Amino acid sequence: MAQGGIAGSVQTLRQHWWSFFHKRCLVGFPWFWPARPAAMPAMVAARRMIRRNFGRDHHPVYRAVAQVLAAITWPPAVLVALWWVRRYRGPEAVPIQLVPRAFWAAMRHNIVPGEYFAYALWRPDRKVNIDNYLYTNEASRLFKLLNRPLQSDPIDDKLAFNKMCKALAVPTPEILAAFTPTGALLEFDSGRPPKRDLFLKPRASSGSEGTEHLRWRDGVFESNRDCRLSLEDVGGYIANRALTENRTVLVQPALSNHPQLPVIANANLATARLVTGLSTDGDVIPIFGFFIYFTQPDHIARVALIDVVKGRLTRASQDAMQVGHQLDIALDDVCTLPDWDNVLRHIKAAHQVCSNFVFIGWDVAFTEQGPMLLEGNAHWAASEYQRLGGEPLGYTKFAEILATRLRGLETS
Repeated sequence: MAQGGIAGSVQTLRQHWWSFFHKRCLVGFPWFWPARPAAMPAMVAARRMIRRNFGRDHHPVYRAVAQVLAAITWPPAVLVALWWVRRYRGPEAVPIQLVPRAFWAAMRHNIVPGEYFAYALWRPDRKVNIDNYLYTNEASRLFKLLNRPLQSDPIDDKLAFNKMCKALAVPTPEILAAFTPTGALLEFDSGRPPKRDLFLKPRASSGSEGTEHLRWRDGVFESNRDCRLSLEDVGGYIANRALTENRTVLVQPALSNHPQLPVIANANLATARLVTGLSTDGDVIPIFGFFIYFTQPDHIARVALIDVVKGRLTRASQDAMQVGHQLDIALDDVCTLPDWDNVLRHIKAAHQVCSNFVFIGWDVAFTEQGPMLLEGNAHWAASEYQRLGGEPLGYTKFAEILATRLRGLETS
């Protein structure tokens, strides 16, 4: 028991350390020098604005200290990141002869080593577009400048998201119950959970953080957190989770994949991420999308890009497959996602309601009951598109929408 407790504590400490490292150390220098030849004006202006607004929400003294610390920390942090990327992806994906180039790209262009290798930026045709990519450590700060969250926002609040979808008649998973740290916000019908697979997720979270599956098997619920619960125990279990984690936990029915999807039977739920942008004229424009599912029994994530006009899955480029890290899918047959026109219609309606967000990443599930909108994400990454597509986000409609929005920020 003691050894298990120590091992668990060490693992938790390690996770907190890496989270701190990626959030606070891998931020880059607080200045920007455009590459030559210059990239798309909007992408260059965005990178410049991000660096110019570094720490702007803090007191000038704290901001200056943060800038100095970020500049001092960046070089050694890059070396640590290079070691981690080479260890994780292997020496074939990260040749030692390219390590000096990756370090120079970090010093000269504020590029994290992981993205340098993911996008093959040592290649001349990629290097010339080095400022046309949207980099992960800059994306969240850019969206912070562009987006204006409201007091109760359906993008940050999954309960408000559910209410918005119902008002728009947009299909979304039903909320069966909701538990707050102080008690039940919404009780199960008849006071007991239904005898079916359930899905738990926090009211406010990002990605899959805090999610849990409860599978109904032989008269009990089996959790993917290695516990078994009777019907009578489920309510207390979720209430205790809400109390110990100090957040609201929502309960929804677990969904099943549409039979037309290119996934094996009884696979985990596959989802699509579709990123849209809102023009100054109020038009919602699909920018890119990708489809992701986890295989069984190895549970490796597979990803394919989506033709956002037709809803067709496309092959990953051979170059992307060479520099990837087990996240590619090669499709033998062209597959069109079911009811794609309805997906676009629902997402456009939702984005127009959330007009205070310029760019949103929408998660969609294609179920036996039809496509369902799961949630919207204000902070999303373009890494899958840029890696699999082999081109920067600056070559898409993203740059056009961004250009008009940046002009608005400069004049405001």
